[in-house]
Amino acid sequence: MNNNQKRIVIAGSLFLAGLLFLAGRLIQIQLVSTESFSKHKINLIDQSVRQRTHSFTINEGRGLLLDRNGEMISAELRPAVILFPFLKGEEGAIDEVANALGKSPSLIRRSLEEHEEPFVISDEKDHITSETMDKINKLKLPGVYAHYIARNKHSEFASALLGVTGQAPEVVKKNYKDKLDKGIVSINTKIGKTGLQQAFDPFLISEGETKLIYHVDRSGSPLFGLDVKYLAPSNPFYPVSVKTTIDSELQHILEDAVDKSGIKNGGAVLLDVSNNELLGMVSRPYHTGLSKNQMVARHAPGSIFKVVTAAAAIENKDLQKGRNFDCDLGIDGKSAKHPLGTLDFTASFSQSCNRTFGMLANEMMETNDKIIDDYAEKLGLTIRSGWHGQVYHYPEFKQFPEEEQGTIWGDRYDRNQPLAVSQTAIGQKNVQVTPLSVANMMAGIARGGKMEEVKAATKILYKNGNTLLSFPNHKQEKGIEPYTAQKLQMLLRGVITDPKGTGRALQKLPYTVAGKSGTAEKGDSNTSNKWFAGYFPADQPKYALVVVDFDYTDANTTVISAYADIVNKIYKNDKEK
Repeated sequence: MNNNQKRIVIAGSLFLAGLLFLAGRLIQIQLVSTESFSKHKINLIDQSVRQRTHSFTINEGRGLLLDRNGEMISAELRPAVILFPFLKGEEGAIDEVANALGKSPSLIRRSLEEHEEPFVISDEKDHITSETMDKINKLKLPGVYAHYIARNKHSEFASALLGVTGQAPEVVKKNYKDKLDKGIVSINTKIGKTGLQQAFDPFLISEGETKLIYHVDRSGSPLFGLDVKYLAPSNPFYPVSVKTTIDSELQHILEDAVDKSGIKNGGAVLLDVSNNELLGMVSRPYHTGLSKNQMVARHAPGSIFKVVTAAAAIENKDLQKGRNFDCDLGIDGKSAKHPLGTLDFTASFSQSCNRTFGMLANEMMETNDKIIDDYAEKLGLTIRSGWHGQVYHYPEFKQFPEEEQGTIWGDRYDRNQPLAVSQTAIGQKNVQVTPLSVANMMAGIARGGKMEEVKAATKILYKNGNTLLSFPNHKQEKGIEPYTAQKLQMLLRGVITDPKGTGRALQKLPYTVAGKSGTAEKGDSNTSNKWFAGYFPADQPKYALVVVDFDYTDANTTVISAYADIVNKIYKNDKEK
């Protein structure tokens, strides 16, 4: 065989190998790996259909969050007219649509030229009414449909509490493998990433979109005539709705008061004392996206924590009964920054004397070095305050999945250091609690010492309105004695009524208030954590409220002004009902 013949054989072999490779690749694409092509596991059939399909999503199929009155708060329904691009050139249809909408035909034509996918004329800009929708649908024009569309709300309303949704393929693979394998969800299905959207995601996750679709050829012209199909999930029970405890009117009151007061880093928590349900929650700063909910995160409470020390002292009556304390001194025995003179236990609480509670804590720790821990737990500050428990096959379902648990001691040796004990007793050093747990503590005291978990939702409802499941009240295992609660109620009321009390600015509100202030220093920062926590009306408690500013300076009165504003507006709201 000469060289030319060798070259021909080699060239032919390479050509044949190339053909075999291409044939093998085509077999792989067309027959073998049609549903899982390449390392990216691409479904080629699905992608092929998508390329030939134009669609408009009416509803993503995700379940809804409702307020306590059954109104949607996670999404909204908007009346809309949906136009499909194959209307281009259909002059008669364009004229009829323009006439029904009260617009010029040229405007409709221009809109169609600008879009290659179905698009919507919505109520937001064009004030579509139900009458207009009826008129459009009676025309029975192919490619023109009037329908209510559901869209997620993008607003500050209860943003940190409600949370956000988004795509997270790895989470879908991990948490919803069965649904993914059955084709109920895809890796691109949106899931709840924060807040109640995250907590109730197993129930809210979409099991199929409702959409209008049509198929096109290579030129973009519709296949199968001008037929647009309406596709919706066949399950009559889904999507479900979660009925939350949020009162939309009270939530707006909280948000307006917090923003008006100038609180940029902080927020408020409002509970219904009778059933321990969350009525409203505000967290600032607010950012679109994954905003941290400050109200379920740990923060130094300052003198709010004196409630714990006081509760322990009340049940150790001989320690504080009939005693006076030198409140011209600080917890270190040196001159106090704000001297208060000689005070008894009651006045020490209302005027927030650090010396008194530092001394009492050290005396109690001598006989029981776990006493502060015990009473912090009894008052719910170091355990999970939000509702949690068994729900179906979820053994530890949490309504507040981002909630952090409070802490007291950072170093085990602090229990034996008098100064560290004193600092801990007044809510400094390493004490960290959440605003939610503080509100829960106040609600428990207002109820006479009965501690319960806070609910943010009461029911999950099927699409037809029937109840899928309910969340019963959960009592916390520990609590304080009724006598102790009664004494704490008197102390908390004294904070307001004492002419020198730290809450005296709240004396003239239409609802009487009982509560406690707190200021926690933040190391080298020139700002501090400023709290006011309490309940009202003091004689017949209905609401427990916490307001906190984490960037407080002595020059502002953000917390007190916000607290007073909220109480005034809730009183007015109650009277108008």
